[in-house]
Amino acid sequence: MPRAQARSRRRGIGARGIARRGGLTAAAVLAGIGGLFGLAGCASAVTPSSSPAPAPAAEPPPALTASVLQSRQDVVDGRLVVQVDNGTDEPLEIDRLVVSSPALGAEPSVDGPKLIAAGRSVQYRMDLPAPTCDDPGDVATVVFLEGRVGEASVAGDLATTDPYATIARVQNDGCLAAAVERIVGITPPERLRSTGAGADRRAVIDLAVAPVAGAEGTVSVRQVLGTTLLSAEDGLNWPVTLEIAGGGAPTTIELPVRPARCDQHAGAEDKRGTILPLEVVTSDGWSGLYEVRSGAALKQDLFAYFTERCGLG
Repeated sequence: MPRAQARSRRRGIGARGIARRGGLTAAAVLAGIGGLFGLAGCASAVTPSSSPAPAPAAEPPPALTASVLQSRQDVVDGRLVVQVDNGTDEPLEIDRLVVSSPALGAEPSVDGPKLIAAGRSVQYRMDLPAPTCDDPGDVATVVFLEGRVGEASVAGDLATTDPYATIARVQNDGCLAAAVERIVGITPPERLRSTGAGADRRAVIDLAVAPVAGAEGTVSVRQVLGTTLLSAEDGLNWPVTLEIAGGGAPTTIELPVRPARCDQHAGAEDKRGTILPLEVVTSDGWSGLYEVRSGAALKQDLFAYFTERCGLG
């Protein structure tokens, strides 16, 4: 369905036809005339309705604006944040918010009622749909709002900003991941491989690389980046260079690992430190950071290793 049609449907715009029939019989005409005369004596008792028709919804005022965002935790959770700013002097009641972008495969939405006081801003989170990958770079985004400002009904697109290029990143990350996984599976180990104890303990993360049988194309791994929790044993990042072809032989990427910094807060407050970002380029043109996420057992091992080697236990 074209987006313009979809938006018109959200706003309740439609066409109503009037049915007409022809070929009335003489008996029907006479019956109708008789009915009119029969009703004439009662006409004075009928009171016409004085209820005014509801006013059509107006376009949202310019003081209502929206922006699309993501925090680091929202990235992990696969959520999109829509912030609505009510710059009017009246309370805003939201019945529905809908995000539209050619970069997204569906239109995420939030249903009301939601209330935003005059001069205030509120953020709403919604599940991110899969991105579209056929037309990279087309990321124009609008937020449609239906609701009321004070007593006045409003329905229409808000002036929408994307201050941190969130939608472009969402599209690139999603399409890059799909392109990589079509060619190869890159998975972390179930447990951490390590030797020694205390400050002398050393550990290695073994990433299993399994090309997909029969797949065409390549994935080039340029390096593996350190995280807020973990670094390469002899530096910040791991200078891995690997060309992976679909249908090729499996291999392993070995990452000797050490704590990025021995700070109690670094471990306690960490949210993404066990996610390894691989800098990759695919043969069909996608490039960026492909994230390899640790499972529960490996996370536990990594935090225990961090604590033991840093002497924080």
